[in-house]
Amino acid sequence: MSGDIARAGLLIGSLMLVTGIPLLFVVQPGTAESVITGFTVLAGLIFVVAIGIALRLSRR
Repeated sequence: MSGDIARAGLLIGSLMLVTGIPLLFVVQPGTAESVITGFTVLAGLIFVVAIGIALRLSRR
């Protein structure tokens, strides 16, 4: 995996996490906004973990 692609992926995933986690404390629970924000945080976390695993496997 190219270093530029990995860096861009980590930046995108980090942006999703940095913007989504504080919003979880602001939006009202049970609303559509909170569900979408929760999915965004989950997707960002999965994205960062997947990029991390791909980087580890490609460095071997």
